Amino acid sequence: VSNAQRLQSSFRQGLALPPAFDVTLADSSNLRQWDSVAHLQLVVAIEDNFGVRLTPADVVELKSYQAAIAMLRRHGVWPDA
Repeated sequence: VSNAQRLQSSFRQGLALPPAFDVTLADSSNLRQWDSVAHLQLVVAIEDNFGVRLTPADVVELKSYQAAIAMLRRHGVWPDA
């Protein structure tokens, strides 16, 4: 399973996204269901799927799929390539 697949799975789990939704476009400003509870579920899913502990700053910054990639790079669990 690739990192992209694990992250997409995290977003699907945390935000209850349907299979047909393009997770790479997920952004807190364009998803009605991305509320505070879903946000915390997403944080837990990412932590579980990547074996990392997100900082409070990470949690605040997590507003999109692309932001999640940048955050995981900083934690050293996402290749730069």
